[in-house]
Amino acid sequence: MLLKQLLDSPRTSSNLVVYDPFGDLDREELVKEVVALANADVEGPRNILFGVNAGGVDGHSVVGISEDAVGDLKKAHRLLSALIEPVLQLAFIFDRINGKLVGALEIDGCDFGPYFIGHDWNQSLSLGQCWVRDGREIRAVDRADLVNGNGNGNGNSPALVEEPASLVENTDIEVGFNEESDCKYIELSVPDTSDPPFSDEDHDVKRSSKLRKAIKDTVGTVTTQILRLGPGAGKGAAKAAEKDSPNEASDEASEIRADAQNHYYYEEKALRLNLCASNQGENDIEDISIELGFPRLPGFDIADRLYTSPFDKRSAAEIKGLGYPEVESSDAAIFVRGSIGLLAPEKPEQLFRCELRLVVGPEMKGRKLAVHYKLRAPNRQNLSTGRLKIRFE
Repeated sequence: MLLKQLLDSPRTSSNLVVYDPFGDLDREELVKEVVALANADVEGPRNILFGVNAGGVDGHSVVGISEDAVGDLKKAHRLLSALIEPVLQLAFIFDRINGKLVGALEIDGCDFGPYFIGHDWNQSLSLGQCWVRDGREIRAVDRADLVNGNGNGNGNSPALVEEPASLVENTDIEVGFNEESDCKYIELSVPDTSDPPFSDEDHDVKRSSKLRKAIKDTVGTVTTQILRLGPGAGKGAAKAAEKDSPNEASDEASEIRADAQNHYYYEEKALRLNLCASNQGENDIEDISIELGFPRLPGFDIADRLYTSPFDKRSAAEIKGLGYPEVESSDAAIFVRGSIGLLAPEKPEQLFRCELRLVVGPEMKGRKLAVHYKLRAPNRQNLSTGRLKIRFE
């Protein structure tokens, strides 16, 4: 549906770029286009259209792209996700129109700007570079100009994006890591995950009763999805323990091993993280919501829920009531959302009632990760926007 809508008026504008279908993919050009569209003064998602000739008429605008070009675009997606800051929501959509393959790159979540090159990549793309698209034109600008309202070069236009706290100091709310609102940078140790449960387990262990003992000895506490053998499993578990069918027991063993390893990574070995906010003003601020943006990187993930022990007698409602934040993932980013009831002056508050679980693999050793945040009031008013950094040792 989206592609057909874009094809109705394939003309380059501030929210749509028609990529030259007759040339090879230029990754540098694509990076600039994505940054420029993300900084454009328009509402909603922006798109780059592939496989369409903007000059075509009488139904001949669709020229298509090759399967190799699709592969190149998917590789470019990883570069875009790693190179551009703050985090953007990027998604490729492909379909066949009149038998020809066309695609679009949708750029969404463009309210954390200005967007810029986050680190040096080559001589043409270096830290701090920034562009903005205005209709058919794309211009290199200083990202500070986008904040101060000089994006058109004459200094008279309003700012194209909201002021980010990382560039313009916000004196109302200060946000930092854990219990220190002035802590903008932390170092975390990458956990040793080299010995997950059952990595060397004897494959002849097939009876449920033996599996239960093995898991309790290996894991200690396990998620409710690991065992169907804890409180509430009842007669079903007892019957399973009595079965002698090798196939049924083996299938159950494989499932339990997989679930045990998930618990190991997403709960036992996960790093715990919280944020702290401090009201620097004179009045109470109520019903604050926060959104965090984490880049999607190899070796990094965030648990989308709590993993509890099957021996925990609390109900699902009670577990949910612990207040683990809402986690939403896309191909390019991971977004975390939560809320806080009241932020009184000079009384720092942790933003999440339940700490985030960061899943960090050895690929992250020595890497830095930028965490972009936005605090909003109930009327969606922007209270504070900024960036924090984590380094993994």
